Amino acid sequence: MFRRTSPQRPLLGAEHRVSDEKRERLQKTWAHQYRQHALGLIDEEKFRRFYDEDNGRPNKSVRLVVSVLIFKDMFDLTDAEALAALEWDMSWHYALDVEPEQAHTCQKTLHNFRVHVLGDDEGATLFENTTAGIIAAAKLRTSRQRLDSTHIVSNIRLLTRLGLFVDTITGFLEALRKAHVRLCNQVPEALRERYLDREGYFGDVKSSEAPRRLSQAALDVHTLVVQWREHERVSAMPEYGLLVRLYQDQCVPPEVVNPERIELLKAPLSSSLQSPSDPDVTYGHKGKGYEAQLAETCNEENPFQVVTAVVVNGANESDQTQAIKVLEETQKTCGQTPEIVHADCGYGSGENILEARERGTELLAPIGAKASKDKLPISDFQFDAGADKVTTCPAGHAPSHHTSTKKSLKVIAWFENAVCDRCPLAAQCPTDKRRDYRVLSFGDAEIATSLRRAEQETTDFKEMHKVRSGIEATNSELKRCHSLGKLKVRGLPRVALSVRLKATALNIKRFVAHRVREALAPRAVSSPMATCAC
Repeated sequence: MFRRTSPQRPLLGAEHRVSDEKRERLQKTWAHQYRQHALGLIDEEKFRRFYDEDNGRPNKSVRLVVSVLIFKDMFDLTDAEALAALEWDMSWHYALDVEPEQAHTCQKTLHNFRVHVLGDDEGATLFENTTAGIIAAAKLRTSRQRLDSTHIVSNIRLLTRLGLFVDTITGFLEALRKAHVRLCNQVPEALRERYLDREGYFGDVKSSEAPRRLSQAALDVHTLVVQWREHERVSAMPEYGLLVRLYQDQCVPPEVVNPERIELLKAPLSSSLQSPSDPDVTYGHKGKGYEAQLAETCNEENPFQVVTAVVVNGANESDQTQAIKVLEETQKTCGQTPEIVHADCGYGSGENILEARERGTELLAPIGAKASKDKLPISDFQFDAGADKVTTCPAGHAPSHHTSTKKSLKVIAWFENAVCDRCPLAAQCPTDKRRDYRVLSFGDAEIATSLRRAEQETTDFKEMHKVRSGIEATNSELKRCHSLGKLKVRGLPRVALSVRLKATALNIKRFVAHRVREALAPRAVSSPMATCAC
C-alpha cells in the first residue's frame, strides 16, 4: 500500500539529542543543507504506481529509501555499509529528518525498490526529476553544455579467448548438472572431467600450450551444441544459448566445418560474446565493457555544474551514433535542448551537426578526419543563400547547370572543361573530371563538414571550445569518488541504472556543497562537503 512520508516533524529528532554546541556544528554540515534543500526534491508521487492503492502493508518511506540509495553512491558505500550508516550515523538521521528509532530499513527493501526503478526506464525518471529540481532551485543555466563518453566495466572478469571458452562451457555444464543430473551424465566423460573436475587441464596455461587447448575447447563447444540442439528442455536453457552464441561468434560456420578440428575466426566481431557472466558486454577500442555518455552544463554564470543526461551503450558503438540520443535526454531533463553543445571529434560529422541544428542546438564538435591538403575544400566554393547551388568556384567561375541525384540527396554542379582546363587552380580542384565537364557532388552534410573544418581552425573556435575539457574532470570524479569505472552490477539495464544513480548522487552532492558554501560564506570557512567529495 502506498503511503506518503508524513509531513509531521519528529518530536525527538537527532538535533534534540545533542548539546547546543554540537547542534550548532551539525547545522554547518552537509546534512543540514540536504535536509533543508535536497530532501524535498524527491517526488514520492512518481513512485505511487509501484504500490497497491489499498492493499498490503504500507511502504517504507520512499523519500528515505531514495535518499539511502543516493547516499550510498554519494559516499561510495556498499549496501551493507549504507544500511549500517542509516542505523548509527547521526548525520544521516539529521539529513533524513527522522528519529534514530525510525532510521532503519532492510536489504530486501533496497533490492525491491531498485527492481521497481529498474523497470522505470533504468532510473531515468528519478534522475531527470531530481536534476530538474536542482536546476530550478539553484537557477542554473542550461543553454550551454558539454558532452563526452567514458569507458566503464561491469562486475566481470576480463577473460582471454581461452578463458571465455572455458567459462562458457563450464557454466553450461554446471547448470545442466544442477537442473538435469541424468542428462548431464550423457555428456562425454572426458569432456565432463575437463570442465567440471578440471584435473588442472586448463590451470596455469603456458602461452605455448594455449592454442592447442583453445582448439580442444572449440571442439568441445561444437560437441555440446550438436548433442543438445534437438533437446527441447536443454536447448531452451540460457546457458545453452550462450554456448550457441559463442560458437557462432568465434568459429567457422558449421556447414563448412571439419568435425575433427574446429577452425576459429581470426577476428570475431566486436559485438561477439565477451563474458558469459554479462552477455551485454561488447568490445571497443577502449576494451571490453560499456560506454557512458554524459552531458553537463558549462555556463560560466552557474555556481556549479550538473550532469543533465546519461546514456549507456555498448563499447563497440561509435560516439557518432549517440550524439542525438544525448540531446533527446537533455531535453527531458532541462525542458529544451541546449543552444550550444561542446563535444570532441568523436561526435563531429556533417549529419550530426545538421540534425542537432534541426533540434535548435549548435553542435560544436571538430571534424576528426583531415581533409586532403592537395585539394581545395568545398568551403572555398560560394553557395547561394539556401546552400542548394554553387554560385562560383574558388577561381570565380560559375557552373553551367545543376542536377540532382535520383534520390535528391545530393546536388551536382557542372563546370565546362573549356573553362576549367585554363584555370590556374585546376590541379587543386576537388571536382571530378567527366567527358566534357568537371562536376562537384555535394549535399548538406558535405557542406556542413567542410564549413566546420574551416571554422575549427580559427582562433575564436579554439578559444570558445576550451570549456569542453572540463567534463574530463567530471568523468574522473565519478570514477575516483563514486566507482563509476568498475561497477558492482552486470547487464545493460542494471549498468544503466547504476550510472544514473551515481550521476544523481553527484548532482545532489554538488548542490548541497553549494548550499554549504553559501551558508558559510560570511564566516570564510572551508566546505564540510569536502569530506564527502572523495
